Amino acid sequence: MNEIHATIFFPLLNGISDHFKETLESVRNQRVDFPFEIIAIDSGSTDGTVEFLKKQPDIRFGEIPDSEFSHGGTRQRGAEMAKGEFVIFLTQDATPKDENWLANMVKNFEDPEVVGVCCRVIPREDAHILKKIEVNNDLSGRTERIEAKIENEEGFEKLSFPEKRRNYLFFNDVASAVRRSYILQNPFPSINFAEDVEFAKHALANGKRIIFEPEAVVCHSHKYEILKTYKRNLIDSQYHREHLGIKNVPAMKNVFQNVAMLIRRDWREMKKYHPGFFEKLSAILFSPPIHFAEKWGQYRGTKE
Repeated sequence: MNEIHATIFFPLLNGISDHFKETLESVRNQRVDFPFEIIAIDSGSTDGTVEFLKKQPDIRFGEIPDSEFSHGGTRQRGAEMAKGEFVIFLTQDATPKDENWLANMVKNFEDPEVVGVCCRVIPREDAHILKKIEVNNDLSGRTERIEAKIENEEGFEKLSFPEKRRNYLFFNDVASAVRRSYILQNPFPSINFAEDVEFAKHALANGKRIIFEPEAVVCHSHKYEILKTYKRNLIDSQYHREHLGIKNVPAMKNVFQNVAMLIRRDWREMKKYHPGFFEKLSAILFSPPIHFAEKWGQYRGTKE
């Protein structure tokens, strides 16, 4: 079998400084019974990533200026570059946990109605304890397989957004796969946030299936930084307001209520990780400001 069955695509920016070598090694070690290729698009790296790519004979790659990057548009370029029947989108810092990750992703496409698959995300071993709690409580941290298809459109529309998000719009392209023939005819929107949710909405509206596959696992977690947390939640809340008509945190009282709830959650779940004294102290001190940044960003995004 010489025909390429799957393409793994990396959108890169300073990947050498952000786990790319580790992720690439794990990708190369995948155990599959089909040929796959690796491709990438770099959007202005300054840490030697491009020079590294030039030395990798098994990677095809292109370059674009940072000004042309968008999460949706750049992934669409990757799909157009790809030769595989299925395109797997993988961020540079999402490292497959084991050698069966790719096989567990692709097996779901045996159902011809499936056009998108995403996988379980777990935190890195060296992640801050609060980040571990956050990632493990996220929708992508679940352990049950989910098949999403809208069988009853009227019933779907009656669901609250959290219910839709949990059971239908969970697609997450930190590590995801799409059927190439579908994505070429139904391209990602050229937007810089929530392109994965928009893909899921469109696919489900067209009668297709989206799968969450917990047997495929990647390790992925960012540093817990206050300013980045604020900015990400600001953008997220703006998307919810503008595209979904949802106000995440509509009033200041909700900011303080939600912060208090998350602090209580952190304290309750911290013991699961058996932190040492200083790690526990760090978490106790850091929990209030990081969650205030999160909820203040959501509040500002709702208002602006």
